[in-house]
Amino acid sequence: MSSLKKIYVAANAVDAHMFKELLEQEGVQSVVRGDDFVPLQGGSLFTMETRPSVWVFDDEHVLRARELADDFRRRATSSDETLASWTCRCGETIEEQFTECWSCRRPKPDARD
Repeated sequence: MSSLKKIYVAANAVDAHMFKELLEQEGVQSVVRGDDFVPLQGGSLFTMETRPSVWVFDDEHVLRARELADDFRRRATSSDETLASWTCRCGETIEEQFTECWSCRRPKPDARD
């Protein structure tokens, strides 16, 4: 008998739905759970147990889904590492392409600063 198997714990709802779509393109039927939970801003409720997750319906697809999840994680991690960033004087980390801090509106410092 088939039962739901948790395959992937996502960083957020978008990440979960992107992975679900990848599974569906591979013919693996899945469902996202927990994507409707929104923690309070600044709260510490968004933990591994409360993050959205992707579950697979059929036992026969679990192995392939786990392989895809591992590959999806590797790709996400490698692309995150390649994104350069800078730290504003207010302490916020800003992606390299932005020339102003989103939080305090200070301009990106020159390399000389």
